[in-house]
Amino acid sequence: MTTLRYAAGLCLVLLAVAGCSSDSNGPNPPPPGGKSLAAAGGIAQRAPSTTTLPVPFTVIARDSITPIPGVKVYWTVLNGGGSVDVDSSVTGADGKASATFTLGAVVGVQQVLARAPSLNSSDTTKYRVTFSPNSLGGSGPYLMAEVSILPNYGIHDTYVRDGIAFVSAWNEGILIYDVGNGIKGGSPSNPVLIGSTTAGGETHNSWWFHNPNGAKKYLFVGQEGPGSIGTSSSGDIHVLDVSNLANPTEVAFYHMGAPTPAGTHNFWMDEANGILFAAYYNGGVVALDVSGTLSGDLASREIDRFVPQAGSYVWGVQQDNGSIYLSDMVNGLWQLSFDGSTFALAGGGNNVPERFTSDLWIHNGYAYTGTWGNRGVPGNALKVWQLDLNGAPSLVDSVITNAIVTVSDVEVTADGNMVMFGAEGGTSNGFYFYSLADPAHPVSIASYMVPTGIHTATFATIGGRLYAFGAKDPGSPALVVLDVTSLVP
Repeated sequence: MTTLRYAAGLCLVLLAVAGCSSDSNGPNPPPPGGKSLAAAGGIAQRAPSTTTLPVPFTVIARDSITPIPGVKVYWTVLNGGGSVDVDSSVTGADGKASATFTLGAVVGVQQVLARAPSLNSSDTTKYRVTFSPNSLGGSGPYLMAEVSILPNYGIHDTYVRDGIAFVSAWNEGILIYDVGNGIKGGSPSNPVLIGSTTAGGETHNSWWFHNPNGAKKYLFVGQEGPGSIGTSSSGDIHVLDVSNLANPTEVAFYHMGAPTPAGTHNFWMDEANGILFAAYYNGGVVALDVSGTLSGDLASREIDRFVPQAGSYVWGVQQDNGSIYLSDMVNGLWQLSFDGSTFALAGGGNNVPERFTSDLWIHNGYAYTGTWGNRGVPGNALKVWQLDLNGAPSLVDSVITNAIVTVSDVEVTADGNMVMFGAEGGTSNGFYFYSLADPAHPVSIASYMVPTGIHTATFATIGGRLYAFGAKDPGSPALVVLDVTSLVP
């Protein structure tokens, strides 16, 4: 069902974005018989003016269903300016030939023609494909794509790495998209579904483990079941073998039982040492040894668990510079030590009494935490903390955004130049971006409004450009992809 739904969505993208013209056969369909030339990759792309598209234009030559090698394909810019990197290319053993296109300065639709006259010199109109990418002008953010998800609650977190997006889509499970990896010809403007699995349902978040030995075998999936703030939660960690991304298979699990049964929320990994840290709401935080081969019940892999104080409800966890930081919905920001086997309290906590605390992100000696819902006042604050390895975090700023109720997800770019958060619950919902030229005092630089709200948001660098992936809230759930490269100083 998931594959069919995506195929239908792809047809809509082709019509809306004009990925290829009516004389194209679309993205690699089975030809009806005889020779053909069809689009096989690079369709439906959008990018800022004068930039190179992340996915090459690709055509395939076939005789019925058999690829035809050695066919010369000519590439011509029809309108809008821009340039292709080759005047012609020759199909390989797979029948495919490609060209890379750099957009011109014109804002709007630009067109490139691919033709193969040698297939039939008397009727060349049958053997041509027109690619029509969109060129975007002005300053970003730019909307690149919206991928609809069935409203089976909607999307929670999206984890993006190596051009692959793992979308946690609640009872739709984990949806895996090529968004620039190349495995399926996808791009940020044309995500292509690779595989999916229900993964136990109620899927909230994931982490694709890149083992230092080079293996990329396991995806850790957090299941978020019913709970009550400060008292109870439910949901397990499911471990998927994603050696074959098209066919992810569950191989192991972890269930937090006595003395404090609880459910998981967000993850962080110490990949170098093979340790998974999981926020566990009323169960605090747990550290699991996930090195080696994983199978069955991982209870014996538990290294330690820690609850900061009675009534804690830990939303997120992050490791930084030898410390472990916890965002506690009820009690604010905690700082722990971890020596590889045992957690210990270092400081913090009981420092955000007026709002519930949501997500956190640590970078370069500062922590940025969101606020959630309504606890007397709306959760419309981004809290900024200065960190001290020998003491408790100290609050240095509180950035207020009017007309929102929740700062739901927070992330800083890898270079530390910008912080982003998703906002929901009010009348000014969407993505918000702040400069960290002064990391203690973020300054607003841009926003992108999504009326139904952005529940979670994450950055990803693909093809040298910076993108923001967001979860559009339930009601009309979708994966939203923005190009935010122009916002970076």
